[in-house]
Amino acid sequence: MARKRELSPETQQSILVLRNEGYSMREIAKKLKISYNGVYYSLQRTAQTGSNQSRKRSGRPRCTTKQEDKYIRVSSLRNRRLTGPQLASSLNSTRKTPVSTSTVKRRLRDFGLQGRVAKKKPYLRLANKRKRLRWAKEHRHWTEEEWKKVLWTDESKFEVFGSQRRTFVRRRTNEKMLEECLTPSVKHGGGNVMVWGCFGAGKVGDLYRVKGILNKEGYHSILQRHAIPSGQRLIGANSVLQQDNDPKHTSKLCKNYLQQKQAAGILLVMEWPAQSPDLNPIELLWEQLDRMVRQKCPSNQSNLWELLLEAWGAISPAYLNKLTARMPKVCNAVIAANGGFFDESKV
Repeated sequence: MARKRELSPETQQSILVLRNEGYSMREIAKKLKISYNGVYYSLQRTAQTGSNQSRKRSGRPRCTTKQEDKYIRVSSLRNRRLTGPQLASSLNSTRKTPVSTSTVKRRLRDFGLQGRVAKKKPYLRLANKRKRLRWAKEHRHWTEEEWKKVLWTDESKFEVFGSQRRTFVRRRTNEKMLEECLTPSVKHGGGNVMVWGCFGAGKVGDLYRVKGILNKEGYHSILQRHAIPSGQRLIGANSVLQQDNDPKHTSKLCKNYLQQKQAAGILLVMEWPAQSPDLNPIELLWEQLDRMVRQKCPSNQSNLWELLLEAWGAISPAYLNKLTARMPKVCNAVIAANGGFFDESKV
């Protein structure tokens, strides 16, 4: 027999009001379009308990104890990569009656532990965190105009087709950037089109296609033909060159060349903390560029490069200014994280 629908609190209150006004139970049932028995038992319960609220039900008893619930929570927090089936298997090894994976997942959700894809971030040693923290403290009071004098540079690879393997972890809502909830990543080869690009003062500079492996000689040529000319064109003599600590960037050939340009008063070179792509706003520009290109569905390498150039020229100054305007917040977020990673979506 199907379970009957319970009367709402409003309906039960209406029954009581109509009864006090002198209506019979049958008249109340007809008026409210409910059964006679529903009216009868509602009034009977009110007479017995003094309230028209439904009696508290015991419900189905939980199949796990408080100690087992705590075990599930602690086990997940100790190893964020344990899956629901693994936690259920570990718990069932000490139980006579096994619990299902769904039960374990419900317990985890009760504790606010949700299964999410782990973000990939470079591995940070203590020395890396200290350098990031020092950099953030040195630049936290820079004005928006000072940030606009920086020529942000980087290389990036774009693929015609491709996918990223996802790693699931279990974390709370505010634990997105917790170290054990991240997937460490390292730079590696691959991709179909590699580019070097830069932007500053609300405008994009050159976008250069790198063919083959980029070595120190190739990067030295980029500095001569693209980086410095772009800095002078976009910013002027007071430009500040930003580049990461890739070995080809810090080679003697490139370092000596940049020192000569600094001595000549052409530019300044910003000291950059290692393992810190999240501090560079051009990373967000690469993501935006990739989204714009993906909408056009590139078919091959040549078509991908054409679409990249087209999208690069369509980047708005308002978007670029927004990237530099967020830099003070980035510095404060790094300081708050004591040099560690921060939640970029909240900056």
